[in-house]
Amino acid sequence: MEGRRGAHRYKLPLSVVVRLMPASSGPELLHARTRDVSTRGVYFTTDRKLPVGMKFDLSLTLPKEVTQDSPVIVAAQARVVRQEEKSENSTRRVGIAAQFERYNLIR
Repeated sequence: MEGRRGAHRYKLPLSVVVRLMPASSGPELLHARTRDVSTRGVYFTTDRKLPVGMKFDLSLTLPKEVTQDSPVIVAAQARVVRQEEKSENSTRRVGIAAQFERYNLIR
């Protein structure tokens, strides 16, 4: 699997806000934690399953330790490509792998 990746993944445990747009109501926000990030996508854990193919918006902040300057906000549109159930500290979590469809960097 590692050889199939086109971009290097950086292990970064960051807070991420996922914005879902259900068809019948207004936006729903999920708070999650990243495991790793690349220029092509992100892997995060949350307490909710998201179906493969689902599109959503997300935002996260890269700290100055990563950017070597000021913090940078990543605002992205992404699509779920894989999900897996996980157990973290006796809690059921869902791991979500998502591919960026587009993103903006805000300094």
